Amino acid sequence: VLGFLDFLVWAPHMYLTGMGNVVSTFFQATTVIISIPAVILLTCLFISLWGGSIRFTVPMLWALAFLPMFGFGGLTGLPLAFNFIDLHLHDTYYVIGHFHYIVAPGTIFGLFAGIYHWFPKATGRMMNSKLGHLHFWPSLVAMNGIFLPMMIQGMSGFHRRWYDGGINYEQIAGQILFEKDSIFAKLLSNVPGIESGKTIEMIDLNHVMTFSVWILLIGQFPFIFNFIYSIFKGKKAESDNPWKATTIEWLAPNKPGHGNFLSEPIAYRGPYEYSVPGHEKDYSPQFERGPDGVILGEEDPITESKEAR
Repeated sequence: VLGFLDFLVWAPHMYLTGMGNVVSTFFQATTVIISIPAVILLTCLFISLWGGSIRFTVPMLWALAFLPMFGFGGLTGLPLAFNFIDLHLHDTYYVIGHFHYIVAPGTIFGLFAGIYHWFPKATGRMMNSKLGHLHFWPSLVAMNGIFLPMMIQGMSGFHRRWYDGGINYEQIAGQILFEKDSIFAKLLSNVPGIESGKTIEMIDLNHVMTFSVWILLIGQFPFIFNFIYSIFKGKKAESDNPWKATTIEWLAPNKPGHGNFLSEPIAYRGPYEYSVPGHEKDYSPQFERGPDGVILGEEDPITESKEAR
């Protein structure tokens, strides 16, 4: 459904090109409709975590952070589906913030999750978890510190196509965001460039974004060092399946050679058999024999079916 509707939601980016009311109304409707399956999908991802025995490893942190970040980016795009709202927000910082809340977690967060997750399989060594946390938390906070203020400024009319903000900066001069006695003003007064004990104006968010960019940049150095150091000196993975994953690719040896597996893999059950009754462990890999009898027995493994032979 999402794939089909995606062919019908491209026009909201072109509301300001002069398309007629009938066409814009049609695409406005399709863009709102596509939010329904999108929200259902995201909700399923969140509900799948409920009651789970989650191990907050570094790759899991990146994967979990993706969900609210991507969800926030999607929800903030919903107002842009309406042409009467997009008319005011289209050329502002709001669109920059919305776009990057979707793209940054969807690409960068997923990329880092994959690197940390697959590193032991590719190298036979583990990346340092402390350095991984030192990489994750500043990156998460800084990412929000960059793009959330953009959305606030965008709703105030900050133009996104002028390098200096143009006349918009003059129009919002003196526009109060937080009174000096508020907790937010006291918090933001710690940001370099913002005077302590003063009323926070809309323009002061530029200092927050600039400071966050530096934090995001500096936060990547632990990853760079961790990645290079761990290739040569990292702790050796305790097994071929250090994350205690259930899918069959973790049967392959670390630093797999040509063909990946040492012998033909056999799957005895589905890939996500967690908390199997009678099992000491809370997970049950596809490739492990055992007296579980959940889906298949040893005499009828998936990959040894008559069709496969």
